[in-house]
Amino acid sequence: MIEYHRELLADEKRTLAYREAIRQTVKPGDVVVDLGAGSGILSFLACEAGAAHVYAIDSGHMADVVTYLARHLGLSDRVTVFHELSTKVELPRRADVLVTETMGSLGYDEQMLGYILDARKRLLREGAAIVPRSVALHILPVELPEIYKRHIDFWREPLYGFDLSPMRFFASNSLGYVQLDPAAGIAAEAQLIDVDFATHETTLVSGRTTFVAERDATVHGFGAWFTTTLAEGVSFSTREPRATHWAQVFLPLEVPLTVVRGGEIRLELETDDGKVWRWRGTVAEAEFDQMTRFAAPPCVIG
Repeated sequence: MIEYHRELLADEKRTLAYREAIRQTVKPGDVVVDLGAGSGILSFLACEAGAAHVYAIDSGHMADVVTYLARHLGLSDRVTVFHELSTKVELPRRADVLVTETMGSLGYDEQMLGYILDARKRLLREGAAIVPRSVALHILPVELPEIYKRHIDFWREPLYGFDLSPMRFFASNSLGYVQLDPAAGIAAEAQLIDVDFATHETTLVSGRTTFVAERDATVHGFGAWFTTTLAEGVSFSTREPRATHWAQVFLPLEVPLTVVRGGEIRLELETDDGKVWRWRGTVAEAEFDQMTRFAAPPCVIG
């Protein structure tokens, strides 16, 4: 737990961007809600920016860490900690600003959208500022033979004398976390989804696009990453390998498909609050349809 949050704090690109966005957004006297407070760093940055009070909410035991550190920093009178899901929290007054860093490598995959929608209805005043303002998801078709061999085709051959090949199906419906080589791209990237947290009204997000292959290639799947705008002029991307603590994401195909230069690759991506992801479409008219719901067999207990 502590090591994970050390990695987050060591990510200066992320943390300094949040510091600048909070400095721009939080005004002296504001009440702030910090969703998924973690180590409490965003709460402490809000205090630094002049917040009169911060409600730090975390469902895990990092909430106890925030309480401990707030005392250590002399901020106990300005930081109130809730060790609870934000959907179960009631505040004594609605907040002026919401801050949160609950983004996974696909941006929305830590259910941040659902928590923000709930907070907008119950915890924030009308017109409250939200940091981040938006998250956009980018994607492109990729040729990754070594990664595909390691994570998907690993299951093709017998292992220690046993045929475990059914596992290949589950592996091909699982998300992979990779450092994406820019040379792996087969076509120009596309921004597939862009959510404005002040106006979006549902946990359902989706997007579709058509890529045109820039070379003959084998499509092993799709590489994805996100860009977030925290405040006016403050943003960052997870596109470059090791630029942040986030990885890029590999969405594999069950069967690699070939495409020639100029060929079309159609993709539709959808999710309900990041809980299940589905990617489907065609490569040169050959169809694919993958879903993380099939990343493991159904439970047969009970």
